[in-house]
Amino acid sequence: MKAKELLKWVINNDVNTEAMGTVEVDEDFDCKEYFGYEPAKAVPEGEYLYIYTDDVYDVDLEKIEVPEEDFVCILTDGVDKRNGGVAMIYLIKLED
Repeated sequence: MKAKELLKWVINNDVNTEAMGTVEVDEDFDCKEYFGYEPAKAVPEGEYLYIYTDDVYDVDLEKIEVPEEDFVCILTDGVDKRNGGVAMIYLIKLED
């Protein structure tokens, strides 16, 4: 996802940025150590935006258009108090 597209999504949808951050993933990065959970698939190296789904409305998350190869989902054992179900952490690869 282009950083410009991400910025527009955040601003146009008044998304709570407290639920987000960025992280650089390299060959030594340990998702379990950083997030407390393992991802469903390997995370390719690069810079990522992470979003905790329990702090962002599903309707806003559905507005993000991310290619499958740039998206990783980390399932947690927490409850998604905002949307219901299980809380997840989304990793979205950022581009310039």
